[in-house]
Amino acid sequence: MIADEAGVSRAAVSMALRNHPRIPESTRLRIQKIARKLGWKPNPLLAEAMSAIRAGQPSADRVTLAWISTDDTRDGWRHSHFNLRCFAGAQQRAENAGYRLDQFWLGDADGNATRLSEILYTRGIAGIIVGPFHDRGRIAMQWDRFAAATFAHTLLSPQLHRATDNQFASARVSVARLHAVGCRRIGLALAARLDHRVADQWTAGYLLETFEEGLAHPKLLHRPPDLDEAEFIRWFKRAKPDAIVGTDKRIIEWLATAGIRVPDDVAFAGLDLADDSGEVAGIFQDASAIGASVIDLVAGQLLRHERGLPEVPRTVVIDGRWVDGATLPATKPDPEWVEKSAMLLATGGTAAANLPALYD
Repeated sequence: MIADEAGVSRAAVSMALRNHPRIPESTRLRIQKIARKLGWKPNPLLAEAMSAIRAGQPSADRVTLAWISTDDTRDGWRHSHFNLRCFAGAQQRAENAGYRLDQFWLGDADGNATRLSEILYTRGIAGIIVGPFHDRGRIAMQWDRFAAATFAHTLLSPQLHRATDNQFASARVSVARLHAVGCRRIGLALAARLDHRVADQWTAGYLLETFEEGLAHPKLLHRPPDLDEAEFIRWFKRAKPDAIVGTDKRIIEWLATAGIRVPDDVAFAGLDLADDSGEVAGIFQDASAIGASVIDLVAGQLLRHERGLPEVPRTVVIDGRWVDGATLPATKPDPEWVEKSAMLLATGGTAAANLPALYD
């Protein structure tokens, strides 16, 4: 039916749905659009079976993938806007590829990862996604039974394939964009506990960029274990920054309470914006594409019939994008620093979620 409407051979349809490079891009996109309109969805079991045939192996995988959460409560992970966008991206990518993504909470197995492994294995689930930990932690699943991947750097062990934001470049871009609007005393106010979740790459990027731009000063770094309002205001009055980079939106509220106006008295750039509305300037992480990439990492292992811990864990790095916002001074940015920041981050949006949906 797809071949008839597209006016091509069945072989061409098959190759287009697999995004085969021999089919011109315009033809591939047209065939894929017709297929979606007709209700076509890829069958991961068939894809796995064909992969198994070529490898001379039987296929025993199932279509359900498991999202494992480890918070104190079943829905604790949903309190994070980043986690929610990651899950939405992963769920959409799984659905587009013919899989189903189900949530499993470690607490349902009384915190026993071995028991949870048995539950998943009994249900025929061979692919698992370890969701972000609230605090960095470990989980001892029966890894030899599963293809697995995770997010960012909150899983201390074991080392799995992972997808993450480009936090190092994000911090560098934030400094460069603040520099572009005339800021010279750019401070970093960041809870060390949160920075550890990204392998301290936010601080590393900030330090490198302020050093390279001749703006570095130790007093401008405020990195306690957790941010506290009174301690933050004391630091602000001592350091006298004209701009602040951070992740905590409460900083704006604390400054307002102290009679300090944003952006008139101090500019602010967020490293992990909840949205890209422009209310706050900073980095909007492409969490949806990160979630989609984790599905790709797991599905690829399933099709290659790989189980267990990887000998060489791979990290997929997804760039976020800079968002101009109301927390910046109304100054025309210096094009030199704008151009530099553009080279540090690719700002292509959510292209990863739109990749071909057949993993073969």
